Amino acid sequence: MIKFNGVNHLAMATGDMDKTIRYWRDLLGLRLVAGLGHPGYRHYFFELSATDMIAFFEWPGVEPIPDKDHGRPVKGPYVFDHVSLGVETEEMLWELKDRLEVAGFWVSEIIDHGFIHSLYSSILTASQLNSARAYPIRMCARNRE
Repeated sequence: MIKFNGVNHLAMATGDMDKTIRYWRDLLGLRLVAGLGHPGYRHYFFELSATDMIAFFEWPGVEPIPDKDHGRPVKGPYVFDHVSLGVETEEMLWELKDRLEVAGFWVSEIIDHGFIHSLYSSILTASQLNSARAYPIRMCARNRE
């Protein structure tokens, strides 16, 4: 029987790899483990854990998906609702919140869902949020009892 050990990588697309690197490596602290490509094409991989990565293709002209609140229904073609990353403690959520706010990225308040605490963010800066679109990211700390 096959036993899966996680998500090898989730592949996303970006129109700005430099900003993507700044967000995922420099602010969230993920290790950039590989970069593939040639002129006009880059594909970079960031390590989430020993078995999980998130990767990005950089293609000219890529536009983010329409901005929406998480969990809100949509009509017509749609890619996904959000990506949720786990952290070990709620204190780490507060540290991420501070780090993102200082860097000028939009970030929500920490929300208690009863079984997890969530922090929502976007690769957009706070000043871009009302005039652009982005893919939503949620970081969660699971309540342990």
